[in-house]
Amino acid sequence: MSLLKPILVCFSMMFYIATSAQVPQDVPATSFTQKDTSYWIYNFRQFRDAVYQNDIAKAKAFVDFPFVGETNDIWYLLNAKVFEKMGDKIKPLTEAEFARYFNSLFPKNFVKCLLKVKTDELYRKGSYDTPFVEDSLASESSMMYTTLDKSDNTLELNLSSMTASNEDGDTAEFSIIYHFQITRKGHIKLKSVGLAG
Repeated sequence: MSLLKPILVCFSMMFYIATSAQVPQDVPATSFTQKDTSYWIYNFRQFRDAVYQNDIAKAKAFVDFPFVGETNDIWYLLNAKVFEKMGDKIKPLTEAEFARYFNSLFPKNFVKCLLKVKTDELYRKGSYDTPFVEDSLASESSMMYTTLDKSDNTLELNLSSMTASNEDGDTAEFSIIYHFQITRKGHIKLKSVGLAG
């Protein structure tokens, strides 16, 4: 009988420790587990999956709303008519507009190039340039330059496209540059979208 009491106390303590260490199961699907400073590459893979799967709800986790860029370039990309009416005042992008213009913000050539990024090499070297992806219907070829800048904790995705513009074979070049800030905990957040070309 004297051994029974310590065994019961031991089991009670083990049960208490096990139940108090449980992680709540009602965590929203868009939250992310924090790991270490290398977590940004894992978060980048999550972003890539969200864009590839056209999962707008998951992709919203990578943008703070209302999204206010440094310029209105994003609006030229999303809706040229809206852009023309804006003038110099910066227009924020709402969650509803993000959902409405999602495929304009992340066009097919962006997705195709994003899938070609070798994340292990990007993590190891701090940069990766994809091979060209051809779109014969649009007479366009695109590639993506990805660059990590550790000094200011940013990740840049530069989608560079070339399009045959006339019968002489002249080409027009155009770039969409996505700047992401990497937070202290390793999340990537879209900070600006710029255009060049």
